[in-house]
Amino acid sequence: MVSALEDPRIRVLLELKREIDEEYERLTKRLEMLRAYRQALDTVIGVRSFATADAALTSAAPSGAQVPAAQPSTEERQTIDVYNKGRSLLLAQMIVEGANITIVPAEHALYDIKRGAFARFFVERILGKFQQEDRRRVENGEIGWEQAFDFEVKDEDGHLKEIVIRNYGSEAQLQEIQRALRWALEKIYTPR
Repeated sequence: MVSALEDPRIRVLLELKREIDEEYERLTKRLEMLRAYRQALDTVIGVRSFATADAALTSAAPSGAQVPAAQPSTEERQTIDVYNKGRSLLLAQMIVEGANITIVPAEHALYDIKRGAFARFFVERILGKFQQEDRRRVENGEIGWEQAFDFEVKDEDGHLKEIVIRNYGSEAQLQEIQRALRWALEKIYTPR
């Protein structure tokens, strides 16, 4: 008689179960992230549902017309504290000045910039996505290079020192950057 673990069909089924469990975990995390994005969008839509005359004129522009990208006032400076999900630990500060953001890690934190949550998710999927979208807009003649989203990650011995984001775009993009940053930094947080 063959034991259950020696039966090749059982081994195949166990491997299939492991793959299903991994995919389920990945999709659960993705769903959680999408719910957070949706909640943030609902908040922005609720706040911004009243259209100004400028917004109405922009949306009424002919399809071939170039509409300048909306940029925040260069006079404003805003500091946003980025906390962990439980709001018990300061992770970083986002300093928003005009169309630019400077992200500075909390003094008590070390962040390895090569770890997946930061490198693959925050840098590639979030910041990289915005950069690619604006490069396409530049190539299509919609905006100039000086208006395009760009970023620079500065490190010291592989640990995050500062992130500089130029031309971050809309308030919705700012909020998406903030949410994604919180999630990524929370995953890679190491106390000094």
